[in-house]
Amino acid sequence: MKLESADKGRMKACAYVRVSTDDQAQHGISIPSQIQKIEEFCKAKGWVLVETVQEPGLSGKDIGRPMFNAMMSRASSTARPFDVVIVYSLSRFARHLAIQTTAFEKLKASGVELASVSESFGKGPNANLMRSMVGAFNQHLSDQSAMNTIRTMNANAAEGYWNGGPIPFGYRSVTVEKRKDKEKKKLAIREDEAEIVRRIFRLAKHGDGEGPMGARGIAQWLNSRGYSLRGGRFSNSNTAAILSRTHYAGYYLDGKQNEFKEPLPEDQWITVPCPPIISEEEFLDVAALRAKRSPKATPPRVVNGVTMLPAAIARCGQPECDAGLTVRTGKGGRYHYYNCSVRVNQGAASCDLKPIRREELDKFVLDALVDWIFQKERLAKLLRHLLDRSEHVIKRRRKDLALAKGELTTVSKAITNLLLAIEGGAMRPDEPLFVERMAHNRARKAALQADVQSLERQLSTSKKRITEEMIAEFGEKMTRALREGEPTFRAAYVRLFVSRVELSAEEIRILGPTNSLEKTLAYDHGPAQGEVPIFDREWCRLQDSNL
Repeated sequence: MKLESADKGRMKACAYVRVSTDDQAQHGISIPSQIQKIEEFCKAKGWVLVETVQEPGLSGKDIGRPMFNAMMSRASSTARPFDVVIVYSLSRFARHLAIQTTAFEKLKASGVELASVSESFGKGPNANLMRSMVGAFNQHLSDQSAMNTIRTMNANAAEGYWNGGPIPFGYRSVTVEKRKDKEKKKLAIREDEAEIVRRIFRLAKHGDGEGPMGARGIAQWLNSRGYSLRGGRFSNSNTAAILSRTHYAGYYLDGKQNEFKEPLPEDQWITVPCPPIISEEEFLDVAALRAKRSPKATPPRVVNGVTMLPAAIARCGQPECDAGLTVRTGKGGRYHYYNCSVRVNQGAASCDLKPIRREELDKFVLDALVDWIFQKERLAKLLRHLLDRSEHVIKRRRKDLALAKGELTTVSKAITNLLLAIEGGAMRPDEPLFVERMAHNRARKAALQADVQSLERQLSTSKKRITEEMIAEFGEKMTRALREGEPTFRAAYVRLFVSRVELSAEEIRILGPTNSLEKTLAYDHGPAQGEVPIFDREWCRLQDSNL
C-alpha cells in the first residue's frame, strides 16, 4: 500500500487476522469482523493500516503457519515495512505460550510493537506478566477445546457416525440426523466410483489375463483406459491406499487417541461400520496376496520384474556359491546378462562364473520345457501314474484323497477362526501376524483344493477322468503358451513349472516338481488362455525332476 502524503509520519500498522473452523463456529469472530474491528482501532489511534495478513483455517498452536511466518520475516527485515502488528486478540496471534513469547521478542528486537484490539497490557514488567498470563490462559483454553473435540469425535465414532476428513474414493457423506445445529453424517456408496473400486480389487486378485497385478500396474491400466481419481490420475501410492482401506470391506477404525492426544492400544480403537463395496473375503484375499508379494518378503525383481528367472530360481552353480543370479545391463542398456550376485557385489575374485546373455538362458529354459517336458511321449511318461487304474493305486489315491480333504477342512476352519478374530476385535486385518497366517492358509487351501480335484479326477469321481488324450491336449496347449504367449505370461508358467535353474561353468541344470504338472492339468482341464493357476511354491526335487 502506498502512503499518501498526509499519512507520512504516522504509525504504519499490519493487521494479522486468523480463524479456525471451531473458533468461527463457536465464537463468531470471523475474519471480516476482525478486520472491521482493527480498522476502527487504527482510525481511533491515528495509525495507517498498510497491510492485512489473513490466515484462515489454521490453529494458533501451529508453528508452521506460512502467512504468519512470512509476516514475521518482513517485520524483522531491514526494510521495516510497518511499526506495529495488530491483532483482534492475543489468541489470534498465537495459542501457544512459547510461540507467543518467541514471536513477541522477535518483534521487540526489531522495534515493532504488538497491539491487541480487545486487550491492553501497557508497558514494563507488569505488562509482560499480564501478556504471559493471557497467553498461558489462551493455551489452556486451546488445550481444553482440543480435549473436548477428541472426546466428542470418539463418542461420535462410537455411535457409528462419520467424523469428517477426506472422504474415501467410492463414498460420499450424507446427513442422517440433526441434533440442534450439529449434523450427524455417515458414509454412503457413490456408485460411479464404487465400480472402479471393485475393478481395482478384481485386477489385484485376478489381473487382466496375466495374473494378479500390483498397485503400480493397476494404476497404469486404469490411466491408459481413461479412468480418473476424481479428476486426477491414479498412481502407485493412491492405488495402494485404496487396496489397503478397510472401508471397502464394511468398516473403518477411529478413536485411535485419547483426549490427551496419546495413542490408544489397538484393542481400544473404535470400529465404525459403513456400507461395503466388496466382500470381506475378497478384501482379505487381496490383503493376503499383497502381503505375500510384498517386497519386504519377496525381492521386487521376483514380484514385478519382467525377468523370466528371478534370483529365487536362477542360482549360481559354482562350487560353494549358490548365490542368486541378478540381471545386469551392458552396452548402454542394449544387452542384459544373468550374473552371479556375489560376483557383482564382491568382485570377480569372489566367483568365477561368467555372465550369460539373458535371452540365451531364457531360450534354453523354454526349449527344455517345450522339447523335453511337454513333448508328448515324455509328458505321458511323467504323468503315467495318473492313468494307472490298478486296485493298489486306487486304494492309495482314496487314502490320499481322504487325507487331503481332512487337511482342507482343518485349513478352512483356521481361515474361519481368523475371520472370527477380526470380527470379535481380537485382531486387525492389517496386523502382520494376521496377514501372514491368512496368506499361508489361503495358499495352502488353494494347493489342497487342487490336490483334491486332481485325485478326484484320477478316481473318476468327477465328471471326467484323466485320459491320454487330455494329457496330449495339455502338452499342446502349454507348448503354444510357452512359444507364442506374451512375455509375462510365459514367465508366469516358467516360474510355475521350474523350481531351480543352476548355471555353472560346465552345465545348466533345470529342476522342477511333477506335482505342478498334475495340478495344472487338473485345473479345469488345463488353464484358460491368459490365466495362470497359482499354487503354494513349496518346491522340492523329485526323482524325475532333473531334466
